[in-house]
Amino acid sequence: MRLRTPASLLRLLAAGMLLAGCSGGVATTSLTATPRPTAPTPTPLRTPQAGATGIVPVAGHAPVGSQPWYLAVGDSVTSGFTLDPSRAGVNSAWALQLQPLLAASGRDWSLYDTACPSERTATYFTLCPGRASVPFLATTSQHDAAMAAITAHRATLKAIFVDLGSNDLLDGERHGSTVAQMSAALTAALTRIVTELRGAAPSVPVILCNFYDPFANLQPATRAQLVQVNATVAAVARATGAHLADFYSAIDTSTAVPDPSLCTYVDCAHGDVHPTVAGHARLAAAALAALNAA
Repeated sequence: MRLRTPASLLRLLAAGMLLAGCSGGVATTSLTATPRPTAPTPTPLRTPQAGATGIVPVAGHAPVGSQPWYLAVGDSVTSGFTLDPSRAGVNSAWALQLQPLLAASGRDWSLYDTACPSERTATYFTLCPGRASVPFLATTSQHDAAMAAITAHRATLKAIFVDLGSNDLLDGERHGSTVAQMSAALTAALTRIVTELRGAAPSVPVILCNFYDPFANLQPATRAQLVQVNATVAAVARATGAHLADFYSAIDTSTAVPDPSLCTYVDCAHGDVHPTVAGHARLAAAALAALNAA
């Protein structure tokens, strides 16, 4: 599936995040959870069980025993979705690439990635539209899976990362909402999610991720719209005591038009708004920087 030139950021940024939900493979194929990689396992993670385009193995596993761990909740970006056929069966997601970065600094933490393609802040509490690609979410919500893990293994939890909201923008655009209206709705939703996570693990840093602009070269005016949206995310982080991971600056590295580096970090070659392996590496570095500053 290839994207057309966007009519607006709010339609296509979110539509791109929904690509996993639009993919026939994701809708019909389930994967068996992969074994936990021991840090510092090189990424990407490979599995022979995932052969269709867009299908990637689930990264990480539920926490066990006394192993320190970190939690990532999110949508298709954090789940590692891709349209690149050469990456079918490969998970290169930033949350997984973060693991060896942590290990290199002496933090031998395992990953529990509950992220699900097509997730919205509302479906986070119910059932994910793309749950066929995340077997352990077949009958439970991402919220319940995350909260159960926190409750059972709070003592060894080291960090929580939240990357949700892109698909909310699409819903708002479909209903004709303004950027201000969508920002208000996103504020309420993210505040609820982050506040609950912080309450469940009060001493654990929560890192809230903002959004990058995959359409900066196709439609430079989208940058101003995304600045408004990201201001909302930053305000939620401040108000809830969370920390901000700057995914925008990690991908949108230049103010030049066109940005000469954008398609190094976004998979333009396959008409995909999701990150390349190099893009995920930059998101991992941004996540690490936010955690180190927490």
